[in-house]
Amino acid sequence: MEHLPVYNPLFEIHYHEFKRMVQAKGYAAANNIASCLREFLFFIETKGIDNIKEVKATDIFAYHEYLCERPNQRRGGGLSDATIKRHQFSLRLFFDYLLDTAQISGSPARLPKFCIAVYNERNIVTIEEIKQIYATTETMFDKALLGLAYGCGLRRSEIAKLNTSDIDFHKGMLTVRSGKLGKTRTVPMSDNVLRDLKSYLIYERSEKIKNSTSIISPAFLININTGYRAYAKSLNDQIKRLVLKTKNPELIKKNITLHCLRHSIATHLLDNGASIEFVQKFLGHEMLDTTHIYSKKRKQKQILQEAIYREQLTKNKSDI
Repeated sequence: MEHLPVYNPLFEIHYHEFKRMVQAKGYAAANNIASCLREFLFFIETKGIDNIKEVKATDIFAYHEYLCERPNQRRGGGLSDATIKRHQFSLRLFFDYLLDTAQISGSPARLPKFCIAVYNERNIVTIEEIKQIYATTETMFDKALLGLAYGCGLRRSEIAKLNTSDIDFHKGMLTVRSGKLGKTRTVPMSDNVLRDLKSYLIYERSEKIKNSTSIISPAFLININTGYRAYAKSLNDQIKRLVLKTKNPELIKKNITLHCLRHSIATHLLDNGASIEFVQKFLGHEMLDTTHIYSKKRKQKQILQEAIYREQLTKNKSDI
């Protein structure tokens, strides 16, 4: 949307400064991210806003509604969820940039208040079903795999890339060094997960290494036959085998994968009162909106309505 006219000279300056910033930082699709900002500036200009400091959370939400209704000019239909997320990410980057450069005192785009685009329902296992899967495990490897996927919420690729040196058993923490977008994060381990990982490392993995003729791998989860790092696909296949062994037709029908277990722990944490900020850090999400996928829709709407209501109260008080 770089062709959209922006007549406010200050908005034009904001656009070009932001574009230079995202290009300098090497963001993928930097021009597309900047283009998203231009459309937002065009949108607020048509709403009579001529100073970026006037933008409120309600304006961000109104823009989100506009995106949900805007037709896709290239292929028809509406905008995809990925496109809407890119617009939201662009706004967060932009307002964070203004915040870092002391041009504003607070970011209206950092509030987890507006509803996100519609997502496909994720296959979630219940806590009872998790117990059933655990009951089918016959090896320490299986329990360690479940501990990493469900207990720690790691992505499939993060599990496969995990090394023994990434786990601090003394502190009860593991470090994900090759997360999404190259991010590093630390994840706390429960006592049960800690016990299962330690048992696998000390007893089962050491036996695999002892009987292997290959070079000792730094990988935490290794293939029982080769002694090399276990592939992500083989780990996923193992979860499917465990699910089949439960002989629970409803669970089998869910087509559970490692990523489903990650979705499940996020949902269970939120259902049990964990803050969405904690779950965001736990899962290593770049944007808070991504974490909202796991939250109940009714809860999202309630948060949104309460945020808008508080903002309206503040506005009314300032007008008195």
